[in-house]
Amino acid sequence: MRKKTFIVPALIAGLAVTSLGCNASGSKAEDTGSPDVSVPAQSMGTLAEDEVALERNIASNPIGGYDTDGNLIYGGDPAIMVDGDTVYLYTGRDVAKGNAYSITGYICYSSKDLKEWKYEGPIMESTDIPWRTADDQAWAAQTIKYKDKYYFYYCTWDKTSEGKQSIGVAVSDSPTGPFVDKGEPIVRGTDTGKPDHLPANNLSNWNDIDPTAWIETDENGEEHRYLAWGNTIYYVCELNEDMLTVKDLNGDGKITWGTSSKDADIIQKDVFEFTEAPWLYRRQDENGKYYGKYYLFYAQKWREQSAYAMTDNLIDGTWEFGGELMPPNATSNTSHMGVFDFKGKTYFLYHNGALPGGNGYRRVANLAEVHFNEDGTVQAIPETAAGLFGNTSELYTNSGEKLSHKTLRNSNADGDYPIFLEAGSGYGTEEADAQWLFMDGKADAARPGYVSIQSENKPGLYLTAQNSTDVLLAQDTDNTADTSAKQTFRSVKGLDDVKGISFESVAYPGNYLSIYNGKLVLSDGNDKTAATFYLGFDENDTSLRSIAATISKKQFHVGDKINTDNVKVTAVYANGTTKEITDFTSNASEADTSKAGAQTIQITYSEGGVTKSASLEVKIVAKAAKVQNLKAKVSGKKTKTVKLTWSKASGAKGYEVYYSTKKGKGYKYIAETEDRDYSFEDTDKVLKAGKTYYFSVRSFKSFNGKTEYSAYATVKVKIKK
Repeated sequence: MRKKTFIVPALIAGLAVTSLGCNASGSKAEDTGSPDVSVPAQSMGTLAEDEVALERNIASNPIGGYDTDGNLIYGGDPAIMVDGDTVYLYTGRDVAKGNAYSITGYICYSSKDLKEWKYEGPIMESTDIPWRTADDQAWAAQTIKYKDKYYFYYCTWDKTSEGKQSIGVAVSDSPTGPFVDKGEPIVRGTDTGKPDHLPANNLSNWNDIDPTAWIETDENGEEHRYLAWGNTIYYVCELNEDMLTVKDLNGDGKITWGTSSKDADIIQKDVFEFTEAPWLYRRQDENGKYYGKYYLFYAQKWREQSAYAMTDNLIDGTWEFGGELMPPNATSNTSHMGVFDFKGKTYFLYHNGALPGGNGYRRVANLAEVHFNEDGTVQAIPETAAGLFGNTSELYTNSGEKLSHKTLRNSNADGDYPIFLEAGSGYGTEEADAQWLFMDGKADAARPGYVSIQSENKPGLYLTAQNSTDVLLAQDTDNTADTSAKQTFRSVKGLDDVKGISFESVAYPGNYLSIYNGKLVLSDGNDKTAATFYLGFDENDTSLRSIAATISKKQFHVGDKINTDNVKVTAVYANGTTKEITDFTSNASEADTSKAGAQTIQITYSEGGVTKSASLEVKIVAKAAKVQNLKAKVSGKKTKTVKLTWSKASGAKGYEVYYSTKKGKGYKYIAETEDRDYSFEDTDKVLKAGKTYYFSVRSFKSFNGKTEYSAYATVKVKIKK
């Protein structure tokens, strides 16, 4: 197995740099138009003179994902089976190149502690299924042990059932296979139907997928072997003792589908907003005895999120919705989970696309701990990169606030992906938004001075240099050297303070992560304070560490003087205290505002013999330009139409059209347009024959977040009799 982290001591010229990480609990880019990036060579394991090595965080998610030789293996739709002191993880083997499922078989990992996972290899190939229609459609599965044999329930497209998806079963004497298929489906896609109360679009060729199994003995000593499955429609049945056939519940001598065990054997049950991926579970006491309600964990809605429901009876009970557990994850469009007990705790298994090149068709398994409330309801389960045994770090900016990404509840809309998030000083509102994992540099994992910075609560998303100025939290969707370089930074001694740390982009050498007006960007490092970050504070050091400056109005008109009335400056001290200051100086009066463009304002503050500075970039812009060459043409007899045309006003976002009966007075709004023409059709007969009217147009643009308007351009129009 590939090692997840390297713990590297940072001892450079007497400077020790380590992460001030806190233990993470179990609950806890695509670029366009930029050139490929070449990474400069350096001997493995050495540090350049200016580099420091950050202690790496431990990311215990994802699990699996690699074979014995360290080769990347994608695997989705995970399932878990506990057998004695060993936990077995099963996934499909995702080999998709594009955005369509291609799953050629099933693979297995094992663990005795949930930390270290051993790759056990393939357990069954899709080509081992005699009734399959394709060789790469090995969909979701679950393994369960019964009387010293292992039963592997799965689904695939079935040539014996009108090409629909069907449920299959394979058997092995070992949890790691090989598994041998029964030879025919246990439940065919043609065995089930659609209840009358569901709309027609709930019936599809893939209603019969995602099997889950459950075995227990009831209070009367009767053993029950359950099998459930479904997509948009949830089905459940009992199995015979052979585990290979459906039990005839109503004793009519045949296996039928219906909505009640009184008249059918495969039962459809209502589950609130059920999409797919069901998983049956029940809690156990310290003696291993099952108690309380049954749980159904499942994928809800689309884009899929994780949810659960509860019932007292798997066959005849009513499922009561428990709530949402995990929003759609940041890197995959589907949700597929498993819930299991191991060594006194309950765990939640799920997949995402957090591996390099991953997405909803190239997935990987993850783990989180499940926590129950006193009434048996389940607490929300956040997605986590640190996982069960990992830790996270925090970075402090020159303002003294933590570096964080913007808060986002992942959307259910496909169009909102892949995710790109801004980061900055105090941008997030949730604690986990400011938690990061320092990972081996993706551009070269052997270089201790290279680091990639992953989000804790958006696993698989890294700080990414989009270009030489813009930085976003983004996913590695292509697993290329170019993307790896953009998600890798060289950690060097703080440009402004050797007690801090700076991050130079590997993709864009000479450009450093910096905070400008609160936002994380790349800069040339000339503002050394903005490009210096800290891992913590020293409560015994009261010296001035840095200053942070923000400006609420960043635009000024050409020819106007730049003032600092709306500049806020905060002094940050090494012990973590801050204060707002007003006795700073600036070079604002020296700025050239004679023409449009960017100007950099330097803010300087001195205290206790220490002088610190910060830079602010402002924009010099022209005022909203007046429309030129406004012309009017009147046409029509019964209904008059006035067509207005004009030349584009420089910088205009759009135009407003008005008319009046007096020049320069009484403007009446007609319309807003982004075009350079507008036709006013007088359907309300407001234009009177023989009268003169004035049609006016003004441009508008955004200026400091507000709408700025130009002066009116007016044309005189006389309506002929």
